[in-house]
Amino acid sequence: MSWVYWVLGGLNVLMWGSIAIIFTANAGKIGILHRTREETAGRQPYISVVIAARNEQKALERCVESLMNQTYDPLEVIVVNDRSEDGTGAIAAKLAQAYPNVTALDVRDLPEQWMGKSHALFQGTKMAKGEWLLFTDADILFQPSCIAKAVAYMDRHELDHLTMIPDFIGPHALSKWYASFIFMSASSFGQLWKIKDPKASHSLGVGAFNLVKREAYEKIGTHEAFSYVTTDDAELGKRIKQGGYRQDAVYGTRMIGVWNWYESLSQLIGSVEKSVFSYPKAVITAVSCLLTMIYPWIGLFIGPLSARVLCGVSIISVLWLYFIYARYSGSGFWYGIAHPLIGLILTIGGFRGAYRAGRRGGMTWRGTTYDRTHLKA
Repeated sequence: MSWVYWVLGGLNVLMWGSIAIIFTANAGKIGILHRTREETAGRQPYISVVIAARNEQKALERCVESLMNQTYDPLEVIVVNDRSEDGTGAIAAKLAQAYPNVTALDVRDLPEQWMGKSHALFQGTKMAKGEWLLFTDADILFQPSCIAKAVAYMDRHELDHLTMIPDFIGPHALSKWYASFIFMSASSFGQLWKIKDPKASHSLGVGAFNLVKREAYEKIGTHEAFSYVTTDDAELGKRIKQGGYRQDAVYGTRMIGVWNWYESLSQLIGSVEKSVFSYPKAVITAVSCLLTMIYPWIGLFIGPLSARVLCGVSIISVLWLYFIYARYSGSGFWYGIAHPLIGLILTIGGFRGAYRAGRRGGMTWRGTTYDRTHLKA
């Protein structure tokens, strides 16, 4: 029986230890936007910011106000009210009256084989006048120089697409811990430093900030090409990279922030359903989380001493990964202690999502139920 403990401990050391070494050696190659100077070599392109907003009356006004305070001038904002049931539409209309470069658009119906957000963003692009498009969310807060620095970064590196990992702000600690896990994993296992390499297949798209040249967006087929994919932001990044366009991902600390990504534990658990809405996926998620995120912490107290040491090395590697990620991203240095808790949340969320999707006949996200038959994550 001892060999089981050694195998589990050894596999975790191999996985977490090796990725910790690789990430430590390469994390400094990932761009940090606030270090970029605002100057651009050529003319300033006109940018259309497209916001998909569904039931965002708490956050929308702050988001648009932060965009109106940008130091970058050639800018318009298109707020797409996606079938909201609260005061979002009225707030969007008020903002459009207050600012000449803000346009409000109401979407009342959702066609089949479309995700709500993708459809709203696509409708917004039809009204957009910009050469470049910035897709963002209604709960994002932009620092005044954010877009100017992003344009300068794209110009300097000759990019077609720039995405950004934001700060996660607000009082809800679980939301910050979860975000840290998601983007630490994207940075290390996803090898974020390779995204800028045209020869590498690595890509990323983050819903908070996807700045893309309109030509590239249209060449990949717009949101119509992936209208029924739950992870539309990542799919956008993937298709742009596959299309042969130049792309990069940077840390947006001090430049862009998400206010309370999820406001409660139930919201956070429910968010897992967006990606895990079938029992096979739930089982894979659970086994992965139990063996690699939860077991090392349990393994400290069971099995032979040598196996416990292996678990201890795995945990140190995990904590070090979070430390390195925090050093560059602005996240909390100590967030790694929540690692097994996030694994438990993902496990519970996966089975809950599969159960709810089966009972309701589809995956439910933001009040809309989507048929699972052709839905992709």
